[in-house]
Amino acid sequence: MPEFSAAESLVTARLRLDPLAAADLAGVHAIYADPGTWRHLPSGRHTTLAQTDRMVDESERSWAASGLGRWTIRLRSDLPGTNLPAGSIIGVASATLMECGARNFGYRLTPASWGVGLATEAATAALAVARASTFPVTARALAANLASVRVLERIGLTRVWSGRGLPGAEPDGTPLAGADTAPPHPHSIALERVIFADRPLPGELLAAIIRLG
Repeated sequence: MPEFSAAESLVTARLRLDPLAAADLAGVHAIYADPGTWRHLPSGRHTTLAQTDRMVDESERSWAASGLGRWTIRLRSDLPGTNLPAGSIIGVASATLMECGARNFGYRLTPASWGVGLATEAATAALAVARASTFPVTARALAANLASVRVLERIGLTRVWSGRGLPGAEPDGTPLAGADTAPPHPHSIALERVIFADRPLPGELLAAIIRLG
């Protein structure tokens, strides 16, 4: 089991982000199994604990290989107007390294925490660290998920492509921004998507990311 240093934890005004670990499995699975977090891609919902466990394993491999992976997002204090107390796991942020050589940036928060800027707060902190990496940072969002698209624009990523997947392309299971999950989603190829990046992407790299779905 990898051990992560305190330097890899991130603290914001309302949140603490720590490397996703096996101890977080139950809390994270509850979020990924919630149909409310999958309004734009219902097929992505985790229906077994094993799916979430694979996501944890993938994150740990990314941390070991590239120095970044996924973070568990926790509240630092009670969230007013909700039943979420300090210490609650409210989501996951991601900057995992993909086989194509770019980072996949994404986030997923429990619906109970929506509407008060926490996605932007978490994404801003995670992106600042990811941008310091030598690897390009990319994010893939469903065009219909306007809230995620707005967050990606707000934190400073640039839209580099929009459209549908290439004919015959097969997704490799890499998460969508705002729809972060490990299993593949073949149906996402047919959906309108938007790709963001923190820098210009070589043509071959952009094509590889488009093929991911």
